Amino acid sequence: MEYTQKDFQEWIFLIDDKMEQFTNKFAGKNRLILDYTLASLNDLERWILNNYSDSNELIKDSSTLDYLTIYIGETFRKYIGGKWVIDLKNKRNAYYAMPTLTDSSCRGVTYIAPMAYATACISRNKGNHISGILMNYFANQIKTIDKLVDFMEIECYSFNSFSIGKYKAWEGLFLERDGYNYVYGYTERGHKDIERRFDSEEKAVRYVFEQISKGNIDNSHLVALTLDNKEILEAENTLKEMFIPFIRNDVPCFEQDGKTSYRIFVFGKNIRYLDDFKSRYCEHIVGNGVF
Repeated sequence: MEYTQKDFQEWIFLIDDKMEQFTNKFAGKNRLILDYTLASLNDLERWILNNYSDSNELIKDSSTLDYLTIYIGETFRKYIGGKWVIDLKNKRNAYYAMPTLTDSSCRGVTYIAPMAYATACISRNKGNHISGILMNYFANQIKTIDKLVDFMEIECYSFNSFSIGKYKAWEGLFLERDGYNYVYGYTERGHKDIERRFDSEEKAVRYVFEQISKGNIDNSHLVALTLDNKEILEAENTLKEMFIPFIRNDVPCFEQDGKTSYRIFVFGKNIRYLDDFKSRYCEHIVGNGVF
């Protein structure tokens, strides 16, 4: 759709109403949690990939594309600022007559085009194309370990297996200072394997942030642990009713005469919604997650 200036001002005026409908009625119908987080962009992108075979198909569905454009843009604005603008003068502009974001806080980027991201993610077929773009925009703002930890806390990463900053894990990944340098690697049973060395904190943080962007840093949370097959199926159905994605991973429990430990993990921000769920289905967890 091409806009006139009058159309565009009306479009901005209706953003709140449209997002109220999109994050409630649309989200409920399509089993999504749309809470303006990076993880929600991935959930929404997977929905796009499951419902549209190519970008032209999405473009033809102009109403849905409009909702997607606004939601993606408002999520970007939450993280990096910016304001909605439209260029109705320069027809050579690739985003001529298209709602875009621009602002000094966007680090020199002339235009951020949420509509283009929504359609382009289909051909990319990655599942995290849109969130990856957003992470690239604010990556340079994270230059210290403290800032990186702040980001990971906001995005609900688990620190059970990552020793970084104020968090100390018994085993798993670590990023720490080593004299005048910084080291990144993996520790298991007291033995450290160093993967990379860095001569500055900023370089070390940039590398770890890249690993996060690539999905190489765990953000899973154990929310259900039981020996009862009936109970784990009940937990699965509860999560489905809450529209929360999860994976189930069962392991032998040798401490219980070889019985099976039924386990469910959720990812990132979805842990925020599961306090009552965990108290019900994780009552057997002690300390580091064993019976």
